[in-house]
Amino acid sequence: MKGATRPNLPRVEDYIKKSREALSKHQLLRENFRSREKKIRADLEKASKIWGKLGERFKWWQSLP
Repeated sequence: MKGATRPNLPRVEDYIKKSREALSKHQLLRENFRSREKKIRADLEKASKIWGKLGERFKWWQSLP
């Protein structure tokens, strides 16, 4: 079958380019998630300290019947 052309197959460079784009997008999402997670943890820690202070201040409230 001389002279028969092969169909246009995607080149290796296209695969490499797409995989790099996907990897960079994945890394960006992971960094965003980590920064959000750190912010949420800090907010929760701050809230727990506030609740602790309020609990100490209003201990008498818990002793009411």
